[in-house]
Amino acid sequence: MIPTYQDADIILKLYQQYESERIQKAKKWFANTIANSEWSYGAFIDRYPRGSEEFSQFVTLYGFFEMIGVLHKNGLVHPDLLFDMWYINGFYVPMYPIIAGWRAEGDIHIAENFERLAAAELAWIKKHKGEEYVPQVPYKTNA
Repeated sequence: MIPTYQDADIILKLYQQYESERIQKAKKWFANTIANSEWSYGAFIDRYPRGSEEFSQFVTLYGFFEMIGVLHKNGLVHPDLLFDMWYINGFYVPMYPIIAGWRAEGDIHIAENFERLAAAELAWIKKHKGEEYVPQVPYKTNA
């Protein structure tokens, strides 16, 4: 299905949010910490306990993509525009070990829509760009 002007408007609104001061701060923190090294959940919580500013940065960023995942799951954001705009797995893959550890503590639903979105992106990449462009990821997927 061809994207509509309404689809474009939704993407533009999401992008405005993505460029907000709050998310900019979270992205900067992510780029300087999470994206540059592998983290276990235990190491993350030891260094950035719940209630810390850094824990809040993590929740802000994953929460943004969780929201987009809910919109995507319900057909409210066009996948061609979304996946051409953002590389979701660029955020999800480095965050995954922390999310998996959090789930292991009992919150099995944490970031489930973010993960669904990341998996959908892999399927989209396979369909639109080809199998050779699908990255290897540490989580289960049907891509």
